[in-house]
Amino acid sequence: MSNLSELKERVMKIIQPKGEPVAFKLYTTLNEVKKLNVPPLEKNLALCQLLKYCAIFGKTRYVTFENVDACVVGSYVLGLGLPPEDVKERWVKGFAYEPKIFDKLVENIESISLGKYSAAVFGTLEWFNKVGEKPDGIILIVNSTQTYLLSVGFFDATGKKIVSAFNGHAACEIVAALEKGKSPWVTIPCGGARGIAEAQDDEIWVGMKVEELKTTIDRLESVGLKYPPFVYEMVKADLNPDHPLTGLITRKAKE
Repeated sequence: MSNLSELKERVMKIIQPKGEPVAFKLYTTLNEVKKLNVPPLEKNLALCQLLKYCAIFGKTRYVTFENVDACVVGSYVLGLGLPPEDVKERWVKGFAYEPKIFDKLVENIESISLGKYSAAVFGTLEWFNKVGEKPDGIILIVNSTQTYLLSVGFFDATGKKIVSAFNGHAACEIVAALEKGKSPWVTIPCGGARGIAEAQDDEIWVGMKVEELKTTIDRLESVGLKYPPFVYEMVKADLNPDHPLTGLITRKAKE
């Protein structure tokens, strides 16, 4: 397994994501997690909140159904529990949703089989490196330019395109997509992530397997690409004499 602490440092230097890379691993039993001496998430949060909490504060926490069920979609995505029976009715009445479209919505959310796992750990690459556990995936919180770098770095090294199948809801499905091998996966934060996890206008989530991220960073380093990339020509261009700003800032006024 790669040195995850070293990989983290390379990612922060080359990509400069908006916070720590968030690694995660799902476990069949809670006893497996407790042996790792990792604290539980302090309160019941949504999965999107957990991802941002780990990224912004650099925390490592474990979750079960009880403390990652603030949004019932997140616990469903992780395969830890089913949503309550009245959720469909709430969406139909409260969000003007067509019943058949709601069924399609649920069907199209990437989720892990119910009961496959009992707990999950989300946290820093340093923690996973320290305990010798290989993450099931790594999620990066980035902007569109950083996503471009990750995409072009991965494609140019492998010839494979990234995957995205976002339907507007459940951005946290990125965890299930990675667990199921659908990676690299790119998604746009949903309304819930914007409302309760403070996802920003320019924010994108990119998920990769450890080997995929390492391959991507290797490629970017080999050709000298990093954030911000050297694709900006205007910073070396002469001022446009016909632009209205030029007359206000140039040494000589336009005649």
